[in-house]
Amino acid sequence: MARDSESLPFAPYNSRILQKSAIRTEGANEVIIIDQHLFWKGAGAKISPVLNENNYVEEFKVLEGGKGYSMLVKVYIQGAGSNKFKLGNPIVSNGAIVGLPIESTAKWNKEPVVYAKEEPYPFSGIVENEFPGGQIIEQIPYLSGRIHGTVKRWNEYGIPVSSKDYRYGKKEGTHIYWFEQTNDPEDYVPIKSKSGELYPTLWIKLREEAKTKFLEEFGTHKANEWVTFNYRSGGGEFPVRLLEHWKNNLKHGLFEGFDEFGNKTFKDDYNMGLRVKHKIFDKTKG
Repeated sequence: MARDSESLPFAPYNSRILQKSAIRTEGANEVIIIDQHLFWKGAGAKISPVLNENNYVEEFKVLEGGKGYSMLVKVYIQGAGSNKFKLGNPIVSNGAIVGLPIESTAKWNKEPVVYAKEEPYPFSGIVENEFPGGQIIEQIPYLSGRIHGTVKRWNEYGIPVSSKDYRYGKKEGTHIYWFEQTNDPEDYVPIKSKSGELYPTLWIKLREEAKTKFLEEFGTHKANEWVTFNYRSGGGEFPVRLLEHWKNNLKHGLFEGFDEFGNKTFKDDYNMGLRVKHKIFDKTKG
């Protein structure tokens, strides 16, 4: 229960952190049919799972029986959690597969599933990838082996690159992409440090202060997070490049583009994947 929960206290979704090198990905499930006869082999059979509301397989339906199959046909399930399935011998009649008994069923995965290495159950928690200096490159939350929550990405200085919302492996919500630059507040006045060095921008000023404050931890995610927080608090901005909205893995809502000065370059409106409005903003036309 805790492993599949995003709200229970101390659930791994909120507390467990692994490096990217400590996880593995298994593919979506599929039915594999092999005819083990030495001299001829059947072909053309298609078998599809019939799922209940919880995505567990209730039965396997033979869509096409194919032809030329021997009595030595074997069928197995490939992909995430496939070891939980136990199938009976396929039923063959007149060279065609007509049935596939199930002895033990399991959940059918339509998308790849992420696991912690050496663990049999899908991973819940946060996967991180870091630059050599300790700044996090990407932070990906997983629930039951699927991306669930906000995926965040930064450059090596802690400037945000993107923030993308997912729900159970599908794009859902707001996706934001930033330019990798800083825009100082208009009222910032360059000041001198105690040593007489001039700080021409607020960003440089805060970076220099972080060197003193964090010492050997300067350049880590913790130090860069302090810089970006105080930069925003002081009126600095990281200009947005692209703003998207998604629903159930389909474009849904406003899609807007901007230049590095905050001027809008285009505005689209989508309804469940279909673009219904489109407008381009040309600054040269005033």
